[in-house]
Amino acid sequence: MRGEATVLAGARLVNAGCGVVVAVASARHLGPVGRGDIVFIVTVAMIATEVVSLGTNVSGRIRILQGAGDRIEDYLGLTVCLAFLQAAGVGAVLAFVGAPVLGLGVAEVVVGVVLSVAMFLSHMLFDAAFALRRTLEVGLRDLLIGVIPLLAVVPLVAMGSLDVVAVLAATAVGYFVGAGYLWRVVSTGSVRFDRSRWLVLVRSGLPVMLGALGQSLAFRADRLVLGIISASAVLGVYSVASTAAEVPRLLLLPIAQLLTNRVASGELPRGGVTPLVGRIMAGYVFVLFMMSAVGPSLVTAAAGGGFSGVGGLMPILVLGEAMLGVHFLCVAVLAGLGKLDALPIPAGVGAVLVVIGSIVAVPRFGPEGASWVRAGGFGAMAVTAVMILAAELAADR
Repeated sequence: MRGEATVLAGARLVNAGCGVVVAVASARHLGPVGRGDIVFIVTVAMIATEVVSLGTNVSGRIRILQGAGDRIEDYLGLTVCLAFLQAAGVGAVLAFVGAPVLGLGVAEVVVGVVLSVAMFLSHMLFDAAFALRRTLEVGLRDLLIGVIPLLAVVPLVAMGSLDVVAVLAATAVGYFVGAGYLWRVVSTGSVRFDRSRWLVLVRSGLPVMLGALGQSLAFRADRLVLGIISASAVLGVYSVASTAAEVPRLLLLPIAQLLTNRVASGELPRGGVTPLVGRIMAGYVFVLFMMSAVGPSLVTAAAGGGFSGVGGLMPILVLGEAMLGVHFLCVAVLAGLGKLDALPIPAGVGAVLVVIGSIVAVPRFGPEGASWVRAGGFGAMAVTAVMILAAELAADR
């Protein structure tokens, strides 16, 4: 598990680094408007992916690992059908919202729909590969998604030919190549369109979708409220501090996914869950401590003196990340145990607290208030997840 986690985390870091280079290049050459169009389209595609998947990516992975009667051919058939729904939904949003509000052209809308389908397929096949225990191949997918757009964007920048469509198209190619590679890895040569099996996956996946949406709201509500009531500069400092504090998640999330797989397949007995989670958290807390210590100076050196305010926010945000780490690991174990109905509860608690807390605290206390609300919301998510998991483990004793 340590070796697989190291490979996945390394691939994820390379992916993130390539993404940063592409983002900086597009921002410098396309300006705020062009970069804003890209961010809008990618954001719509990401949100649609979470909704359209209906949580079946997680429920399918767990049920296949548990040998519950679901086959990879059923999962791939459902993936193909949902991809058409993804295209229709994203196309409607880009055409009827993006075009009149942001002035997106036909080319941007079309390429945006193609990108959204590529992202969706890659998202679903990511879990399919995990379901079949093809962990290292998942790492290669992450490398392909990051490196291919970078190899396309750099020459375009050198030639002065970079535009919004080119960035979106390059990103779509990366996702399609990654998805195509994983399709070859997991496919048995046939796809089944059995609606009865799909209904089982959807019923068990809906709580996962609700949990994912709750988490997204808990992660973003503080920035949304701060952006509405504060100046752009204040939001910019807070966003940079939050992003820096979130970097260690790139190491934890692959471990959480592997933990889910080990529990679901029965390789990790229930009695071994608590000691393993404790060891993982000890290492994660150390990484977070180092980030809190060196993060502010690194951010200031890279972004300039205008971001010196991150120093006062980082310790609070890192505390919140530690609480969120507990939540992630507990939810990973619950998913592995097949307790998918419990997943929306911690996320819902966090979403409600962060939204209400941000509305109350941010107008009075600004970014410091937002950071404490964030830490409190993540803490509530951690406590709730621990209580649910403890009750589940105690019930089998």
